[in-house]
Amino acid sequence: MARLSTLLSKLPQFKEARMVAAGYGLWTSWEGDLNLSITQTLQDYGGLLLTSERGQAVWFFFSTDVFLALARLEIWGKFNKLPVFAQVFPAKLLFSSKREINLSVDTVIAAQSSIVPEDLEIWVHARAREDGKGLPGFSFDETKPYTGLASVPWFMFHADPRLPYQSQLGWYGVLKPLGNPLEKGFQAGWREFFKEIEQVFQRLKMKFMLFENYVFFQLENLRTLRLWCKDYLSLIATLKEDTPERYWPCVQALVDKKGLNFNNELHKKVRLDWDQLVPDFPHMSYRNAYLMGEGFEVHDTRFNVESSSVDDWCNINLSTVGDDAVGMLPVAISNRLVAGVNNHCFYCGMRTHEPAACPTRHMEELDAGIWKKVAAMDFDTFNAGFKRIEDTLQGDVQEGITAILGREGLEHLILKAVFAVTDTFQLRMMRRMWLARGKDYPAGVEDLAPRDENPVWNTLSTMLAGEHIHAEKDLQQVQIRYPRDFRSRTINGFIAMERGDLIRAQQLWKEAESFCTSPLLQGYHVFLQARNLEIQGRFQQASNMYKQVMRLCPLWLEALYRQAVCQVKMGFADQAMGFLLNLIEKDPNMFNRVLLDPEMERGHIQILSALNVPWTEAEAKASQMREGLEKLRLDISLWFPEEHPFAEQASARISRLMQLAEVKNFVSFMGLVQGRERIDRDLQIRVNHEARDLKQKFKYFMDRLTYIRDEAAWFPFPKVLVEFNKQYNLCAANLNWALKTHFQVAETFKRAQKMAEQEEERLILLEGRLRFLRVVRDATLFMLILGKTFFWMELIFLVLTLIGLPLTIYYGQTSGAGWATGLLVKQKWQIQKGLIIILSVFALGLAALRTAVIFESAREKLFKKARGQG
Repeated sequence: MARLSTLLSKLPQFKEARMVAAGYGLWTSWEGDLNLSITQTLQDYGGLLLTSERGQAVWFFFSTDVFLALARLEIWGKFNKLPVFAQVFPAKLLFSSKREINLSVDTVIAAQSSIVPEDLEIWVHARAREDGKGLPGFSFDETKPYTGLASVPWFMFHADPRLPYQSQLGWYGVLKPLGNPLEKGFQAGWREFFKEIEQVFQRLKMKFMLFENYVFFQLENLRTLRLWCKDYLSLIATLKEDTPERYWPCVQALVDKKGLNFNNELHKKVRLDWDQLVPDFPHMSYRNAYLMGEGFEVHDTRFNVESSSVDDWCNINLSTVGDDAVGMLPVAISNRLVAGVNNHCFYCGMRTHEPAACPTRHMEELDAGIWKKVAAMDFDTFNAGFKRIEDTLQGDVQEGITAILGREGLEHLILKAVFAVTDTFQLRMMRRMWLARGKDYPAGVEDLAPRDENPVWNTLSTMLAGEHIHAEKDLQQVQIRYPRDFRSRTINGFIAMERGDLIRAQQLWKEAESFCTSPLLQGYHVFLQARNLEIQGRFQQASNMYKQVMRLCPLWLEALYRQAVCQVKMGFADQAMGFLLNLIEKDPNMFNRVLLDPEMERGHIQILSALNVPWTEAEAKASQMREGLEKLRLDISLWFPEEHPFAEQASARISRLMQLAEVKNFVSFMGLVQGRERIDRDLQIRVNHEARDLKQKFKYFMDRLTYIRDEAAWFPFPKVLVEFNKQYNLCAANLNWALKTHFQVAETFKRAQKMAEQEEERLILLEGRLRFLRVVRDATLFMLILGKTFFWMELIFLVLTLIGLPLTIYYGQTSGAGWATGLLVKQKWQIQKGLIIILSVFALGLAALRTAVIFESAREKLFKKARGQG
């Protein structure tokens, strides 16, 4: 027995419904295998299959076409046996914020159970019967319900087989190519693309006509609509990948035929801003989009503050599964924040207010750290912040924004980041430019001069207060006093812009540019002129002026970014991705800027899909890096001990990277990847540097050891050098190993580091012992030289004594001196003994003096002679 409650329980459950559509529920039950023609007929007449299981299914119809479909089935059932139970009842289709679908029916109807009849039976609820009575060919016979059906009036449905019962579904399509029709690129690209589209029209046998580059075509039934959308989207994907020269971006709208005529005025009857449509993806109502069935994805647009009706606009794309799935980044910006009836605000890019009411006018300082804070958020945090913003902006949007900016919290940070996307055009940047000392960006705006006494500052306060007339009068006086000061023209340009006089604003900023003395200030005023053209929709001219900014300030990446934004606004989102991906490589923060930019809404689908590729790659690479952080820490410990300065610094950096790895943000991913690569690079550089230092150190150690060897070789008592020689030989062996080894292996490198410390200590020990050996050696040599010198002097003095004393006595006696005879007789030996002692002492002193004078030279001469002989 089939139970309706079983089917309804399978549908998604949610608390709040974003959209509600009244229509008709159709419950069918059968036995065995259902004929596929029944399912196909219900789909062709606009039936939306909500859920099914073996033996039963529940459908929803937005219109009375449900009776046309059932009439066709009843006529077909007269000639074919159809054991099917079908029941029509009033129902409401509920849509959640995530585009989930549920069916709301009366409780008594939901509790029904049915028995499959022998032939087709169509039961119609009394309220549904009232809507079907006005259709020709239908009759409703009141029938008493059997057990299991709800105790309400039911009618058995019958159809006159003589009528055709054609579906009332039908659509008109409008296709518009993007770009300037006067450009050669447009003419060539659109011509080639139209040839491809024309082949699809001919294959599907669709009527079409071409008028002023608009293509109008007819879609007679739902099957043709499905085929057209599938073929068109497939064609776009194929051309982009295989032959991009034959592709040209176009916007497309599909509208119901009711109330419209197929003529060349059709595009004017469709209430759409063609400049806001996303290219490539067909736009239609939610009602029609959900009728497309499986194989298609439905995406929101931001033409309105919110989509509250199934007749509001959306766009569709082919759904992809498995390996072919591209995916989109799950970022849902608050619709109330970016949607509005105004043009994009000059200051912030939003459409909820005019420039004179922009909240950024009262922001005084640029938040240099805002993108670092955004880099710490993941997609869930983004969406939670936008959800809070959406809830706060349910009333007056301006009051809501003021309330958010007045309090701290996630929504405050997100909103500040959204405003920071276009801070170059805001008055807080103008204040900084007035004080900038530098000539280039970004260094120029970081070096600020003190505020001067120029009255233009007071005029700025007057302008911020909304007193434009008074501010203009003050500026006239300022310009008279300071005729060549660019600042009066700059602020006057902002006043003209806020009044809506964009032509005068352009002239004033051009004039201010001519008075600027640095490339930075000139580039800033070109920026303002380019933004002014961008706001007017003159995107190609704006892009050319942004290129001029790059020539003046090559590092001002914001100019490249604005060129990409202009491409997106023109509908060339795919072409803009080249700019954006290049920018993201230079500055990963650009990734978050793209996600939060309110002016990127036209290319929202393409951008989120395209960014999913670098996001996936960065996420995969970051995952690998995250897993390798602990291994990196281990690798560093293999090269360096824990107390090594590099190891301590690297450990702290790895700890910070591990914290960064917990944040699912593109900037964090790239920071993790770049941080890991930087540590790897620094590790290799440090290893190479220290390896060279170790080689030099070991060469220096070898020189010291050679000196120690040479000095110790002269030691006269080799048996005393047993321990000294042992330490020397060990040091020599280690140094020889180190000098012959390459330190590109962690184990060898670490061993060499430890060996360097050990051998330095060993050399200090050997040098300490060498000092003692040198003292002993030099003392021994000194004594030998002293002894030699003393020996020869003593010998000379003895000879002189032995010869001189007798000669003295002899000549004394010869001369008759009495003292000589007495001396010879009485004191001869005492005198000789005393004289020898005196001369010996004198010889010893003289020998010591001579030895001290000639010791160094004699020692070096002796060593040199010995080395020469060796």
